[in-house]
Amino acid sequence: MKLNEIVRPGGFIDRPKIVGRGAGSGKGKQSGHGRKGALARSGRSKRVGFEGGQTPLYRRLPKKKGFRPPARTVYVAVNVGALEGYEGEMPLDLNALYNAPVKVLGDGELTAKVQVRASGFSTSAREKIEKAGGTCEVV
Repeated sequence: MKLNEIVRPGGFIDRPKIVGRGAGSGKGKQSGHGRKGALARSGRSKRVGFEGGQTPLYRRLPKKKGFRPPARTVYVAVNVGALEGYEGEMPLDLNALYNAPVKVLGDGELTAKVQVRASGFSTSAREKIEKAGGTCEVV
């Protein structure tokens, strides 16, 4: 057994510190409140974020414009023109090729008959692939 492995028994509650019971108690006379002033009186409180009169952090920082969702999906953009060299029986799985979600965009020309698997297709890309005799499969 080590000191850092000792656990209190279940139901154990710390006794509150007794203050204001004479100089010998260690927390006598002003009970840890110091001398006179607002901080020594009952009902004293500072608002959350108060920094003693210094301009607080929430006012020193610039306001953030816009909103960007934390779990957004970032796609890799691949144009139809880049698929020109691929042709064959096997479907071209762009997600596996780039190891990320891929969206196919419609820039460029396509004459090869390709089977493409990707996370998304623009309308113009889908039209160009199907016009060349290929197929589009959303994965």
